[in-house]
Amino acid sequence: MIKGLSINPIYETNWCDMPAEIKLECIEKMELNERLSLRCTAKAERSLVDSQKIKFDSWNNFYGREEELNFVHGGDSNKYFCNELKDMDEAVKFVNYMKKIGVFEGLSFSLEHPLIDNEHFAGDDGLFTVKTVEFSYCNVDNMIAILRKIRSGVESIDIGLSCEISDELAEILEIPQIQDVPYWHIYSYTGTDCLHKVAQMWIDRNSKIGSTFQTLTNYYETITDSFEEFSDHFADRIVSKSEKRVRIRTNNPDCHILLELGVNEVVTIDFFIQFFRFMVISATMKESEYDDNCKKWICYIAPEMQVYTAGHNYTSTLNFEIFRKL
Repeated sequence: MIKGLSINPIYETNWCDMPAEIKLECIEKMELNERLSLRCTAKAERSLVDSQKIKFDSWNNFYGREEELNFVHGGDSNKYFCNELKDMDEAVKFVNYMKKIGVFEGLSFSLEHPLIDNEHFAGDDGLFTVKTVEFSYCNVDNMIAILRKIRSGVESIDIGLSCEISDELAEILEIPQIQDVPYWHIYSYTGTDCLHKVAQMWIDRNSKIGSTFQTLTNYYETITDSFEEFSDHFADRIVSKSEKRVRIRTNNPDCHILLELGVNEVVTIDFFIQFFRFMVISATMKESEYDDNCKKWICYIAPEMQVYTAGHNYTSTLNFEIFRKL
């Protein structure tokens, strides 16, 4: 590209003398902090910078409380970036800007201050482009607003610790991004209605085979009541039922929904924490094809947790990361 330029010699040329196509090649190689600096130099440069998407392959986190918001982009020492914003108007403008230019592999939100009260956030129509979204210690209204501002194509949604959503579940299940995501989970749901409501949403949506939902509870009454309530709710759809599984028909003759209780030598029926997994499966799947390795799927919702080892009266730490390799 350089050889075709009329500018000569190139080493005496300033940035402002370079054609836009060369500048765009350079901007594509820049990190976020470099782009933010460049866009402050002139309107023309701002326009060029804002026209280029930037990929964020490692972890990224928006977090804040009260009148403060921070964005952290992780990576190696050359790519680490942190932006601390004390003014909420400026903070929300930055969030909206990141929606415009960012293509995220993963994005985490820990936002206690309600963004939806800010006119800049509420009025912005931009959408996040992201594969995996995680919410932890997040204001529920923020979470719902952000879910609605995620572009279609998200692959995983994790609703994590301290996001109590029992009262908002119906509203959440109406969000298209939740309805269409291949995998999502709720960490710690205290009600008994979650299981049958998620299944009903899948039935109404004719969800694809492979769609998966998981949740856990540490309330014993919820464990037993949820399983039985699900069975009672879909009594006329039950294909098969055992101590740890219920399989039901959908309106699509090609699809069934399978509810599984996470039971093995450690996580037993009367264990103080219990895990549930939903999957849309092929109606032709045989019981012999069920996956009995619940440790493998439990690790996706709880990579590490404290459990009572079966047959012992002490607490040990099980590292569920090892089960990813099984």
